[in-house]
Amino acid sequence: MIEHVTPSKASKMMGITTRTLRDWDAKGKIETTRSVGGHRRVPISEIERITGKETGGLTLAYCRVGTEKQSENLERQVGRVLTKCSEQGWKTELVKDIGSGLNENRKGFKKIIKMVSEGKARRIVVEYWDRITRFGFDTFASYCAGFGTEVVVLEKSENRGFEQELVEDMVALVTSYSARLYGRRGGRHAKK
Repeated sequence: MIEHVTPSKASKMMGITTRTLRDWDAKGKIETTRSVGGHRRVPISEIERITGKETGGLTLAYCRVGTEKQSENLERQVGRVLTKCSEQGWKTELVKDIGSGLNENRKGFKKIIKMVSEGKARRIVVEYWDRITRFGFDTFASYCAGFGTEVVVLEKSENRGFEQELVEDMVALVTSYSARLYGRRGGRHAKK
């Protein structure tokens, strides 16, 4: 994603002259940076702040459930996430997955990783943090931040103690692996 633009491009985006832009910079009304060669550059965030409009990047609305049986819940989740994106006026692309949050091979998950690494995603919006991944959410958010992508979690969970989080993580692991084992057994019976 482009983080800075030239003064002439910034001027066109804001509907002002480059002279006005230089004046604003001198008066501290807009923050600019300098390139390695000493040329003035305007951060996209400053243009958005002044104009009140988002200038680029795509918002990925990511929704996931664990099984096909939860598809009704998936549609409710999609509705809530897309409503929030619409309220914010974000240009949004919906990405859905059905699969365990422990499975890193999900098609939608791989898609968002690829879009983040290519600089195409401005933000990722999820209803709860565990929709992205059951473990390593902070690592995922840091990875995204390295590419200039923000991860927006709509429903923050209450602060829990270390012991509570550990118990919930262990239950999630046992549940996931039990479901995987149960699913394999069910598949064998279906073949017969």
